[in-house]
Amino acid sequence: MNRRAQSRSSGLLLSTAAALLVLVLFTQLPAAAGPRGYLKGAMAPLAVATSGFLSWGGGGLAVLGDASRLRSDNQRLAADNAALRRHLAELQAAGVENADLRRALAFQKSFGHRLLAAGVIGRAPDGLTRSITIDRGRADGIRIGMVVASGAGLVGRVSEVAEHSATVETLVDAASRVNSYTQQSGLEGTVIGEGGPLAMELLPRPGVVVAPGESVLTSGIGRLFPRGLVVGQVTRFYRRDSATVEQADLAPAVDFAAVSMVLVITDFTPAAP
Repeated sequence: MNRRAQSRSSGLLLSTAAALLVLVLFTQLPAAAGPRGYLKGAMAPLAVATSGFLSWGGGGLAVLGDASRLRSDNQRLAADNAALRRHLAELQAAGVENADLRRALAFQKSFGHRLLAAGVIGRAPDGLTRSITIDRGRADGIRIGMVVASGAGLVGRVSEVAEHSATVETLVDAASRVNSYTQQSGLEGTVIGEGGPLAMELLPRPGVVVAPGESVLTSGIGRLFPRGLVVGQVTRFYRRDSATVEQADLAPAVDFAAVSMVLVITDFTPAAP
C-alpha cells in the first residue's frame, strides 16, 4: 500500500517538473517567438486601455483638486476685498470727520464767541424741512433760536429742543431767511432757502455787479445771526437795469448731507423773529 502511494507521488512530481521544463523551453526558444508576439499583441490593447484609464483618472482627480483650490482662493480673495472696502470706507469717514474737526477748531480760534461742539445724529427723512438733529439739548444749555455753524460756515438755527438732543433748521430749509451781504461788492440782501440751492435777493446800487465766486456773509441786521458767518458763494448774478431787487444764485458753504460736527453759538442771544 505504501509502495503504491509513493509511486503515485513520484509520478506526480516528475510530471510537474516536466511541465515546468517544457514551459521554460517554450518561452525561451526562438521557435516560441511567434506565439510570444501573438500573446503580446493580444494583451497590448488591454494594457493601453488600462494605462489610459489610470491616466484619465489621475487627471480627473487633479482637475477636481485644482477646482477646489480655485474656489477656496476665490472665496478668500472675495473676503479680503470686502474687508478692504470696509476699511477704506471707515478711513474715508474718519477723514471727513477729522477734516470737520480741524475746520471747527480753526473756526473756534478765529471766531469771537463761545461755542459748544455737537455731533450730527440725524437728518430729516423728507425733502421739505431740511433739518438735522444734534446730540446736545436742554441739559447742555441749548435753547430755541441759537445759531449753529460749522468750520465751513453757517448751518442754521435751533428750532426744537429735547433734554439731550435738538433739531436745527438748516440754511437751505424753505422757511429760512438770512440777512446777508456780498463780501467784495458790498450789496446787502436776504438769502432764501429753497430746499437745496440758495437764492439771494439784493438791493441794487448803480454800476455795482456781483461776480460769480463772490462770498456771501451774514450781515447781522435784525440780530437773528451774528455778523460775519459765511453763507455761501455766488454762482450766478441776474442783472436787471430797472429792477428794485436783483437776484443771485448761491452754493451753500456747508455740505448739509455730509456735515458730521457742528458748533452751537452759546453766547449770542438772537432777537425774537
